[in-house]
Amino acid sequence: MVALQKLDINLRAARLADVPRLVAMNHAAYPELVEANVVWNEAQLCEHIRRFPRGQLVVEVGGTPMGAISTFIVARGRDPLAQHTWLEITDDGTFAGHDARGDTLYLADVYVDPAARGKGVAQKLYAALFGLCVELGLRRVVAGGRLWGYHEHAPRMTPEAYVAGCLEGRLRDRVLGSQIKAGFAVRGVLRSYLRDPRSCDFATLLEWARPPTPGGTRRHPAQVEA
Repeated sequence: MVALQKLDINLRAARLADVPRLVAMNHAAYPELVEANVVWNEAQLCEHIRRFPRGQLVVEVGGTPMGAISTFIVARGRDPLAQHTWLEITDDGTFAGHDARGDTLYLADVYVDPAARGKGVAQKLYAALFGLCVELGLRRVVAGGRLWGYHEHAPRMTPEAYVAGCLEGRLRDRVLGSQIKAGFAVRGVLRSYLRDPRSCDFATLLEWARPPTPGGTRRHPAQVEA
C-alpha cells in the first residue's frame, strides 16, 4: 500500500497509458457494480479520452493514479435535469453524444482507490470538476448520485423520504453526504438510473451551478475544446 500521507497529490489529464490502471481502480472502487456490468472497460475509457480529453482527469499519488473522474458535455437540446438513466445519458458509456457546444458538464463517474479514501483525493477531484466547468464557461455540472445506503431503508420509506432524511441530518448516506459537502444540490430523484443493489436502482439528480461572473459573461461554446 502506498504511504499516501507522505506523498504529494498531483492532478493531471488521463492518458491512454493509464487505462489498464483506471479499469482496475474503477472495479476495485465499485465491486458490487462489476456483476451488473456498469463499470468502465478499456474500450470505453479510450473513447472518453479520444472524444473529450480535457474532461478525463486523474489524481495520482507518488506517481500512481489513485482517483479519477469521467465527464462529457451534454448535447444541445437534451435536458440533463429531466428523468434519464445512466446508460441513456452516457450513450451506453461511450460518451458518443459529447457536444462541445453544449452548456452542461456531466459527471459520469468519480472513483477513488479504496486505499486512498479519506486522504483528500475525492475533494481534489471535485474541485477539479468544478474548476473545469468554470474554465470552459459552462452553465453547470450535473450528475446522478448513488443512494449508497438506501437498501437498508427501502422496505419502509421511499427514496424521496430517504434523501430528505439525509439532507435534514436524520439519516446518513456516505456518498450523498460527500456530494453535498462538495457543493452539489439535489434537484430530484432519478428512477432506474443504474443497476445497483445498494441504491435499489435510484439516484439523486445533482446540480452544481457555476457562480455568476462579473458582467454575466460566458465563453462562447465554439471556444470549448472538443
